[in-house]
Amino acid sequence: MSKAVTRSLVGAGVAACCAAQAADIGASLESCVSQQAAIRFDAIDQRVVLEPEDQSRVQAEMEQRYPVLARHGFPVSKIILWHKKSGETVFITLLQHPSKPAEACFTATFAAARFAGIDTLRRKYLRPELQI
Repeated sequence: MSKAVTRSLVGAGVAACCAAQAADIGASLESCVSQQAAIRFDAIDQRVVLEPEDQSRVQAEMEQRYPVLARHGFPVSKIILWHKKSGETVFITLLQHPSKPAEACFTATFAAARFAGIDTLRRKYLRPELQI
């Protein structure tokens, strides 16, 4: 089998896997504060909603690391762990969209590398063969 065919098959497998994994997140997320801002996911990006226990721990660390969040209130309905094709890992905080109740919008993004236990979360949620 040629290298081009192998790369093509691997790329198709990665795209199919990641699309299935992120089916409930969608290809993009609107900002809760600006209609011009949106996060657009690449087909090979991995993204997953954290389970409630992990979300609580990560949100508590966000509020500890950034005290202004705790002082002014930081409502979060979900937190997404996003591993970009560039290799960067990011947390995205979500709320129910104010004008589209069936959708979510994002309120903030955080560089996940700064958080305790990020390696454990990567192992738990992300497929290592798809990490770049």
